[in-house]
Amino acid sequence: MQQNSGGNLPPDNQVNQVTQSGSGIGSHDGSNSHGQDPERSNVTENSVQTGNDQPMQQSSSSISDSGQSAMRRNGSLGLVASAASAFDAAKDIMETLRSKHANLAGELEVLLTEIGSRFVTLPEERLLAVVNALLHRCYKYPTATTAEVPQSLKKELSGVCRACFSADAVNKHVDFVRDYKQDFERDLDPESTTTFPATLSELTERLKHWKNILQSNVEDRFPAVLKLEEESKVLRDFHMVDVEIPGQYFSDQEIAPDHTVKLDRVGADVPIVRRHGSSFRRLTLIGSDGSQRHFIVQTSLTPNARSDERILQLFRVMNQMFDKHKESRRRHICIHTPIIIPVWSQVRMVEDDLMYNTFLEVYENHCARNDREPDLPITYFKEQLNQAISGQISPEAVVDLRLQAYNDITKSLVADGIFSQYMYKTLPSGNHMWAFKKQFAIQLALSSFMSFMLQIGGRSPNKILFAKNTGKIFQTDFHPAYDVNGMIEFSEPVPFRLTRNMQAFFSHFGVEGLIVSAMCAAAQAVVSPKQTQHLWYQLAMFFRDELLSWSWRRPLGMPLAPAAGGGSMNPTDFKHKVTTNVENVIGRISGIAPQCFSEEVK
Repeated sequence: MQQNSGGNLPPDNQVNQVTQSGSGIGSHDGSNSHGQDPERSNVTENSVQTGNDQPMQQSSSSISDSGQSAMRRNGSLGLVASAASAFDAAKDIMETLRSKHANLAGELEVLLTEIGSRFVTLPEERLLAVVNALLHRCYKYPTATTAEVPQSLKKELSGVCRACFSADAVNKHVDFVRDYKQDFERDLDPESTTTFPATLSELTERLKHWKNILQSNVEDRFPAVLKLEEESKVLRDFHMVDVEIPGQYFSDQEIAPDHTVKLDRVGADVPIVRRHGSSFRRLTLIGSDGSQRHFIVQTSLTPNARSDERILQLFRVMNQMFDKHKESRRRHICIHTPIIIPVWSQVRMVEDDLMYNTFLEVYENHCARNDREPDLPITYFKEQLNQAISGQISPEAVVDLRLQAYNDITKSLVADGIFSQYMYKTLPSGNHMWAFKKQFAIQLALSSFMSFMLQIGGRSPNKILFAKNTGKIFQTDFHPAYDVNGMIEFSEPVPFRLTRNMQAFFSHFGVEGLIVSAMCAAAQAVVSPKQTQHLWYQLAMFFRDELLSWSWRRPLGMPLAPAAGGGSMNPTDFKHKVTTNVENVIGRISGIAPQCFSEEVK
């Protein structure tokens, strides 16, 4: 399976968040998310700074803090009035909830406080996530492996060493600091001039060594399943009456009060889910009807985390459009939309499937069977391009060199039958395989369609989760990136991910049959005459919120475009950015949508 220049490629801000924040591993800020690409600053797979060792503050005070910070951010956009009114409305809702539903409010606060403070990752797990992020930062640096370690990377390493072994961490995690601090700083702190690696390749090897140590320690020392009675006695003994199982109201059908499923209890076992250097605690919510819903607890979220919730809301609206269109309905086209529950600003719960797997896990499984290092294709590719990076060959020869390196990798390192072999060994019969292929092809077609429609890149293998039993696909960190002008930024040569392994698994019949027809049906459904205007308004709301968030989470060195007028957008410029993005998206959809038949127009 082609690795797309790397296995787990964590985002830049995973490391930046550690180095810029004054808090370290033992701090209270939270750590992890499902993951995003290095070229894009998005939600992280497992940021270092966590702990959440404090209980959650009262909802009203946390809303007050977030509301005031939102007002300050929006002030630069000239939207203070609207932010103030939104804050007042949220405050009114909380006061009404407390006065009219006191028992429900009390139960929710106890539940969220326990989840936000008890189910966080350990210092070793957070350090492993940071080392993994730094390793893949080395892979993506446009520097020859024989060159000196870049100054910017040295600065980040210094910040990581300070943050991971801060005074707070020393006080809270004595054993962790005693076991790791001296050796880690000796190997990776740039201030240790006599022992710090001289070249980028040496630093890469040093980080690999630390990754193996930490991974071995985390897997050997800590149990795979925790017990609720040991992690949170409050949740074990807590009797809930009014709290409902989340996600019941996303369908179009109204739920009768007597059919509402209440939360009965939290499951006794709390498994630890480990994916590509990241660790999550998985909670099982058991309903009054005996049903079970699984959620992983993610902490240390970046501001990009809200984009995940916005994109899922857009997908739910599009699912309604698919259901109203003949061609998409007959193909059972429906985007998989897991539930996301914000717990507080740095913690959220994301619905998880026990059968989830990632493309990267399939590849790593193959490498483990063949006793091969998973990162070998990346290191080989970088070594082959050392001459090109250092400018020793002409630009024309660089293309040939890259092609030659790619061909060598496909022939000897990454075969095109890895995914097919894995699924043939996983599924019990030919009937299961046929059903899986059909559903998986439709889900992949929808993911590809959404990637093309919103120009979302960075689809590395660790970001694509699929359920081995149903074929449903969920992509993490699935939201657009924006340039300095507020327009969608997309620099990848291909519009979506369809690798050699996928082609071999589906064959030409699957690619040119199921995938192509599903993509066309989805495109036709959302730009049909009955839905075009509805889609326009939904996209406008999506981009409005996205650009508001983008305007204050931009990196410090990225100024607004000159048209924004002195560093702040006026309403006319802002409306123009939203409208332009919407028109571009609809134009791309219309370009691949088959023309509607006459009966569709009626």
